[in-house]
Amino acid sequence: MAYSAGSAKIDITPPLTIPYVGGLPRHSFFEGVHDELYARAVAITDVTPNKTIIIITVDALGLNNDILGPTRDFTAEVRAQVTTATGVPAANIMLASSHAHSTPETGDVRHLYTDPAKLTWLEGLRDKLAQVAASAYASRQTVTAKHVRGEIEPGSFVKNRDASFYPGAAPIDTEIGVLTLENAAGTWRTVVVNFACHPVIMQVNPYVSADYPGAASAWVERNVPGLDVCLFLQGAAGNINPDDDPLWDDQRSAFDERNMPNLAVIRDSFAHNERIGLALGMTVADLSNGLPGKAVTGPIKAFSEKINVASRPLPARGPYQTEFDIRTQAVQDAINNGASEEEIVSLRNAAQEYEELLAAIDRGTATIDAEVQGLRFGNVAYMGLPGEPFVEFGLQLKALSNNNRAITPVGYANDYLGYFMPQALWDAGVWESTLGCQTRMGRDAGVAIYNKAAALVTKLWQNP
Repeated sequence: MAYSAGSAKIDITPPLTIPYVGGLPRHSFFEGVHDELYARAVAITDVTPNKTIIIITVDALGLNNDILGPTRDFTAEVRAQVTTATGVPAANIMLASSHAHSTPETGDVRHLYTDPAKLTWLEGLRDKLAQVAASAYASRQTVTAKHVRGEIEPGSFVKNRDASFYPGAAPIDTEIGVLTLENAAGTWRTVVVNFACHPVIMQVNPYVSADYPGAASAWVERNVPGLDVCLFLQGAAGNINPDDDPLWDDQRSAFDERNMPNLAVIRDSFAHNERIGLALGMTVADLSNGLPGKAVTGPIKAFSEKINVASRPLPARGPYQTEFDIRTQAVQDAINNGASEEEIVSLRNAAQEYEELLAAIDRGTATIDAEVQGLRFGNVAYMGLPGEPFVEFGLQLKALSNNNRAITPVGYANDYLGYFMPQALWDAGVWESTLGCQTRMGRDAGVAIYNKAAALVTKLWQNP
């Protein structure tokens, strides 16, 4: 097969007027920028039939398709611009977020589009994502490709945060997948990395950061000769967290009475983030450089299909409104009575919890369109899943691999619909299944999404 490929990246660091989600309190404003956010893109073409796929990765929490408003579709608008610029069909374009938490609120937990200035920023973000894809497409050159799978040391870096809900050892995914594209002279290279772990080292942090995926990509881009861009694709990380940092003190996300983070915690968190980024980046470089890998051969194919899934069940609104009113009044009473700032912040957090529960209820129980996408490049397939898949679904998709195909799950792709998990864990009452902004789909959505992805794997390897 004859392939060409190109890549590009663009700075998408937000102004400090754009809020982030963080923990509680929600929608705080950043105090500054620790490390810039980027969107990266790769365009890969099978030259003979002139078929192309484009993957755009974004340092973002997730990109919900409603963030421009309920009558608009963010991913569709990005794709439309890319198609206009390149001719590549929408179904061949994937938009995937890293899920870094110290990034702007693009998950539509609360509506930014109601503020004209924030809507303008969101539309500018859309335009930048389309621009970086078009730049990658325009820079294509003849390449060869290889794919290799490595592994982090079991027992290090990652843990299943819901381990107590399993009768035995809780599943994790220690695999790192690396696709390397390189020109004949060895003067240009791009890598696409897949790994599954929540980027929450910098959780509840007032400084913009791409978390460990950004640190790892930056290290690879700085230190691998001839490397153009390192794209990070998040895997099935819904219930997978990084191990605790040994430098953290006992107040990992502590806020002082003025709601300013503990500076020692921030210092140690960024130090740990750099260590993890370094370790992951060095592993990626070793996999790209030192191992032969498997040569990528075969056609380019793409399929994108939507399935209709049930929303999560919702309780009656009235009791939640009553509790929110009580908690809101408690905040005002504390202010009127001259309470400490620490007490006021605590009461605001309690009120905000119910404000978000009301927001979840107000979304209603209409069924949800969930897009599942499969992009095949030779013997590698990237399966885009529209939210936070639990690791079980990622492992099940990887189990469909064989000597002729490497199946790679990609979470947070083409929409952000929250968690989806095995039915047994929903029934067991894991936190991710509880009422709130984190889970919009119902109990059976995970199985339905996985089944569609598995069917697309079969379809990608059917002839013609």
